[in-house]
Amino acid sequence: MTPLIGPANFMFFGFFPAAILSVVIPVIGIALFTYIMARRIAPLVRSAPDNRFDNIPERIKNLIVIWLAQWRQPRYMVAGVLHIVIFAGFLILSIRSTSLVIIGISHDFVLPGFDGIIGNIYNFFKDYAATAVLVACIVAAFRRGIIRPERYAVPAKYGKDHTAEAVFVLGVISTLMISESLFEATELAAEMQHTGHAEFLAPLSLVWIFREMVSGLSHSTLQGLHIVMYYIHDLTFFFFLCFLPMGKHFHVITSIFNVFFMRVKKGNIKPVKHGVSAEELDNLESLGVKKLEDFTWKHILDFYSCADCGRCSDQCPANAVGRPLSPRFITIKARDLIFRNYPLKSDVIYKSKLLVEDIYTEEEIWSCTTCGACEQECPLGIEYIDKIVDLRRGMVDEGMVPQSLQKPLKALEKRGNPYGIMEKKRSDWCTDKEFLPVLPDNLKQRFITFSVFII
Repeated sequence: MTPLIGPANFMFFGFFPAAILSVVIPVIGIALFTYIMARRIAPLVRSAPDNRFDNIPERIKNLIVIWLAQWRQPRYMVAGVLHIVIFAGFLILSIRSTSLVIIGISHDFVLPGFDGIIGNIYNFFKDYAATAVLVACIVAAFRRGIIRPERYAVPAKYGKDHTAEAVFVLGVISTLMISESLFEATELAAEMQHTGHAEFLAPLSLVWIFREMVSGLSHSTLQGLHIVMYYIHDLTFFFFLCFLPMGKHFHVITSIFNVFFMRVKKGNIKPVKHGVSAEELDNLESLGVKKLEDFTWKHILDFYSCADCGRCSDQCPANAVGRPLSPRFITIKARDLIFRNYPLKSDVIYKSKLLVEDIYTEEEIWSCTTCGACEQECPLGIEYIDKIVDLRRGMVDEGMVPQSLQKPLKALEKRGNPYGIMEKKRSDWCTDKEFLPVLPDNLKQRFITFSVFII
């Protein structure tokens, strides 16, 4: 009995080389992914500039702590732990998935440095990683599809529910874990039948379980299962790659960039326009954000990076008291608009409208307290305050001012203060009050020092 024939040397129907399929699938998959990403990058190129290349050490720290270590995830313990398991498993298994693509062309291919003890150690942890990811996907699908935590709910006014997409993606990830493990298990089972001894595997891992399950199958069945599982994994891998930029799971690709370029200083507000002085503001034709392309490229990247986890809205005080604001949907509605205005068909004309009339409402934008709770909670570094402030600037520039602000704004314009008090009467409020003199701290210190010196 001979070992199994790998996909690089296998012949379909006895004459068609499987290696051709192993080349065609990656070529088509990479070409489609490149085209989709080019379309997704288009709005970033057309958006406003934003200097995000400062404070590089702090940005690297954020990348390590927030993106790699997933520091903010356990604030919501169950969902956070599940995400960490899937994220860590992805990082570990990405090496295996990459090598599998090449194994379909060259059977004896081994990644440099993985042909010895390092490879054995990696395979051990890789098998457990695949097992953990599969279990996490099953639990996550149960939570999202059956338990349905309230923060995942989508009110009818905000559009369709995203549960189906989330569960579908968890199914795709599970398919990758099962097909990779079964591909390897069939080869090990055939080798065990050929040599008479079983290779050591991580106990109770997927590969170990599958090897025990298929060890009694015939050689021909193992051979067929081996090839089928390889191409299921290959097709699923490239399908998933091209599917990611199509919806909320785009964050799998963009999150590393979004965290690197996230806000590193707290309390600062984006200027009206980068590179424009206060004296030049009167000469600008338009202020703030009115249409999609007025956002900066970082804010467009924010829209792409939202994982739809609902943490921002769950922590928003305006949302908590029933105001018509949900930071989560500020992002999701903008992303949906990008997908409509920049579809995959390149011959479509871009349609830019006033955002407040198109996807947002005036009351929604004015409901924000700019407290920053949404930004502090977001595990992907998405920013909201600058967007809200810029949208308000655009609304004021268009005359969309709420009734509660019209009087103070008119008073500012006429009298220079929001109360409408005449300049000569602005100090009248303190005439009937008594104030004790307060010395500046440095003057106090000098007085004490002088007194000690005299004594």
